[in-house]
Amino acid sequence: RRGATVVTPFACIAADPPWAFDQRVNSASGAFHGTTSAHYQTMSIEDIRRFPLPPIADDAVLFLWRVAAMQQEALDVVKAWGFTVKSELVWRKVTKHGKRHFGMGRYVRAEHEVCLIATRGRPTILSRSIRSTFEAPVGRHSEKPEDFFQIVEQLCAGPRLELFARRHRANWT
Repeated sequence: RRGATVVTPFACIAADPPWAFDQRVNSASGAFHGTTSAHYQTMSIEDIRRFPLPPIADDAVLFLWRVAAMQQEALDVVKAWGFTVKSELVWRKVTKHGKRHFGMGRYVRAEHEVCLIATRGRPTILSRSIRSTFEAPVGRHSEKPEDFFQIVEQLCAGPRLELFARRHRANWT
């Protein structure tokens, strides 16, 4: 058909969903602690599971950032989106001066974040020399470091998609 747009399915997807997780109220001040809704609008697990994905290739890789307190929910999202978890990346956060990050936490102070690596079909992995952990400075709330995107680009070919992106990135949709 004349004028029809051909959509190439995405083979590489990075997603950092706006997870809505329970918040604690400080009994003295009444203020919420650990809330993400002060920074952006969050979504329920069901809304994330049902998020309308664009065309995804039969052989694709998903990089899904998860919240420590919502491990099962992240696995449920991976499954709902048609992927199977295969591995994970761990970002060890450091300050701009290279010191260990001292983050929030209910039981321990979080200095890392985990990104699940999941696949559908049999995607081609471009490099087998990428380590499972990387260290990078912390940016703004929930912002993922450039090092992460460089790792993803070393691991899988495009076309690449970033869901819930905060800014445009060259060679990504």
